[in-house]
Amino acid sequence: MNYIRHQTGLFERFAEDERINPFHISLYFALFQFWNRNRFRNPFPVSREELMFLAHIGSVNTYTKCIKELHRWGYIEYFPSFNPNTGSKVSCISFDKGSDKAGSKADNKGSGKGSDKAGDKALYKNTNITNGNKQAHSKKIENGREKIKGNNPLHVNTDKDYSEPL
Repeated sequence: MNYIRHQTGLFERFAEDERINPFHISLYFALFQFWNRNRFRNPFPVSREELMFLAHIGSVNTYTKCIKELHRWGYIEYFPSFNPNTGSKVSCISFDKGSDKAGSKADNKGSGKGSDKAGDKALYKNTNITNGNKQAHSKKIENGREKIKGNNPLHVNTDKDYSEPL
């Protein structure tokens, strides 16, 4: 299981899924941390209290709703335990779209109930902004201070000398 390819595939899927809200994302990454601790073995035991703490979810109702929705939408497989002495179990679906040399046993399709429309299109444009001369718009005035050219929306005088006494 390639950690980076999994997260890249997951982000692509989250970007296309309009049902996802920040609670789902936070809970998924808390589950991902549990999965990582268990060396990516499925299923793995989970603790509601720990997941709620890691995901910064304060309501049991929100936690329950989100984990059931993640299961229904094909992001995880959730096996609830109705016995307070035994914990629930979760299996994470692999979203690694590349070829894993270790031979991942999980398929990339989930349960088929979610939608994976992202494909290979870019989600955002990656541009590098360079400012070779950041001070090109300013002009030096007396005492080494700078006066900024351009519109001043607050009509504040910017050429005051604060080194003079009042």
